[in-house]
Amino acid sequence: MKLISPVFLAAALVTGTAQAEQTITLAYENVDSFPWNMKDGSGIDLILLNMTDDALPEVKFKYIQLPWQRCLHNIENGISEGCFTASYKEKRKKHGFYPGTHTGGEPDPGLRLHSSSYSLYVAKDSSINVSGKMTIEGLTGKVAAPAGYSIGDDLAKAGYQVDAKSSKTFQNFQKLASGRVDAVAALSLNGDNILAKNAKFSGKIKAVETPLVDKPYYLMFSKQFVNGNKALAEKIWAKAAELRETQEYKDKAGEFLAK
Repeated sequence: MKLISPVFLAAALVTGTAQAEQTITLAYENVDSFPWNMKDGSGIDLILLNMTDDALPEVKFKYIQLPWQRCLHNIENGISEGCFTASYKEKRKKHGFYPGTHTGGEPDPGLRLHSSSYSLYVAKDSSINVSGKMTIEGLTGKVAAPAGYSIGDDLAKAGYQVDAKSSKTFQNFQKLASGRVDAVAALSLNGDNILAKNAKFSGKIKAVETPLVDKPYYLMFSKQFVNGNKALAEKIWAKAAELRETQEYKDKAGEFLAK
């Protein structure tokens, strides 16, 4: 019997592992979206995805930052395998798959990356209020929403006048502070963070206590990737959802928020 040397066996195992590892390119927007993903590579979504990467030896995530519409374009055309984080919009189904839509169903909120609420921000002396989901009382002028985000479309469908010319909530707060709009719709953690760090805004602007909406956000995969790697895509979605509920993830997210 011919014996296999330990050195050769170790090299073969390393080679087999390397061959089994699949690089998956994930695109995300090239603007700061606190606390989910930041231009410097930090953020809660990136913490979760990095944990998922570490837990699955068969994958290696590669991240690229692009304008949001380019992120969607890339998965539609198979240039990138995935993009994050996407709220559900019917028209986005043409670009790629949410977890659940790949089998003909609706997006599965249990397989989300995170849930995020949108809040309404108004002048401190304003009586504008939120009485229920996407229901604003006392609003007669425009509400500013970040360009390209689904909340702007949702508000327009609900019958409100929407200013979606600026992509950043900071710019929309400037409009609100100067009286150019009557309200701002923004991700709650993002808007609250801006108010906490900018006295010029916190002295003039308040958050309405009731959120406009609480929405799940997903990692989308290209149809090309899922059609060729269905089991792997499902494994990534499931592992991220599993890790999202662990204390390790919650501790790491808490450390990031406390910085």
